[in-house]
Amino acid sequence: MNYASSSAPRLLVRNLSRKSVRTRAFSRIPRCRAAAAAAAAEAAAEASAEPHDIVVIGGGPAGCTLAAALASNAAISSTHKVTLLEASSMAKLAEWAPNPDEYSNRVSSITAENVAFLSDIGVWGHLDATRARGIEEMQVWDGLSDARITFNSPTLDRHDPFSPHSTAPIASTSCRSPNIAPMATLIENLNLQRACMRALEGAKNLDLVDNKKVLSITSDASGWPIIEIGSGVEGETTRKLRARLLIGADGFNSPVKAYSHIESFGWAYNNQGLVASLRISPAEMGIGMTTAWQRFLPEGPIAFLPLSDTASSLVWSTTPELAKAIRQLPLDLMTRLVNAAFTLPYASLSSFLSLLTSANRPTDTELSDSLEALVAPLQAASVYEVDSIPDESPPKIESIQPGSVTVFPLRLSHADLYLGMPHGGRDLRTALVGDAAHTIHPLAGQGLNMGLGDIQSLLKTLETTVQNGGDVEYVQC
Repeated sequence: MNYASSSAPRLLVRNLSRKSVRTRAFSRIPRCRAAAAAAAAEAAAEASAEPHDIVVIGGGPAGCTLAAALASNAAISSTHKVTLLEASSMAKLAEWAPNPDEYSNRVSSITAENVAFLSDIGVWGHLDATRARGIEEMQVWDGLSDARITFNSPTLDRHDPFSPHSTAPIASTSCRSPNIAPMATLIENLNLQRACMRALEGAKNLDLVDNKKVLSITSDASGWPIIEIGSGVEGETTRKLRARLLIGADGFNSPVKAYSHIESFGWAYNNQGLVASLRISPAEMGIGMTTAWQRFLPEGPIAFLPLSDTASSLVWSTTPELAKAIRQLPLDLMTRLVNAAFTLPYASLSSFLSLLTSANRPTDTELSDSLEALVAPLQAASVYEVDSIPDESPPKIESIQPGSVTVFPLRLSHADLYLGMPHGGRDLRTALVGDAAHTIHPLAGQGLNMGLGDIQSLLKTLETTVQNGGDVEYVQC
């Protein structure tokens, strides 16, 4: 009796356990089917992705130069296809034909060593030399004390094989003497980009893809980057590229850096760069136009960077409040202020800048009268006359090119790594160059030069890897 009563519960438990096992088994089927469907979809997506060897994202100065460098390298271009992706129109770069009297407000200083590199990869010869200015001298002085330092280009001995400048190309129109090698050459970024596009014409194993944004970057099962590109319009058919090596030349907010899980350190300066294109007074055309001028003011350094005998670029790094106030000025008043910023004693200049940023800012007419009163004694002293000492200040600015005044934030950043390291058990097959790897203050004009240094190092590493029969995915600098 007791046995029978105890066996019933045991039987019930066994039946319930079997039912529970069957229920769990059946509940796994939808999940397994979903996983299988997802895996199948991923495999289909990977299969539809176009295989590419080296994909460069970003058609700015660094990206264009990298593409030209890779295409010019016989070891790399003969065995690997290079693809350059750019969100804007590359055709506009190739067709860039500016008015001879108008200049872009984004310019770069290229060191003699990087000029030689650009020549080696076939880019420098495509530059418009009339819009490139060799810098033979730098005048740098303090706005408070007038303490000054001068940097001069070395004399070039073309017969000395040990001269570091003996093989550096020189723009024929940029130097006073054929025996002076410029310490740097100032060019518009667009001039460099167009030169790269011309160098890439007819290049083998090269694919230019423009007007396409990077929508996403993911990894396939083998760790290859899958780049989805398109116009960003909802419902459009997108395109996917599968890259053996993905290189980010895509700026500070680099999607390649984010995909690679590369951290950066740095900070934003409480400064903005105010830039503009300047026109020089006809009376002073050519005077001091192979000299870069920079005055250090408490509000931030202001620089005059010659681009030709009649044009120069302005870069004034200053506070956001002052940059905004200057930008709001009429161009004629702004022109007079820039001249004053290079010449006025700081006590006088400071009083005007205080008016400019005050809560009860005077009208433009009142500001003009105030500046005139400050500058009048200086004009009476004939500071700008040709017979005066030309080393004291840059040539007088006649006007500012309409539409050329703009500002941009200044920041410092540096990536912890330039190469994507294995993450989640997968090789990332990525590298960073240019602003994607680092951004710095424009004070010394070394931002693009650092990017060109990245390109030279990466190019040399890839060339060595290919020549030794290695795979570009395992690049190690």
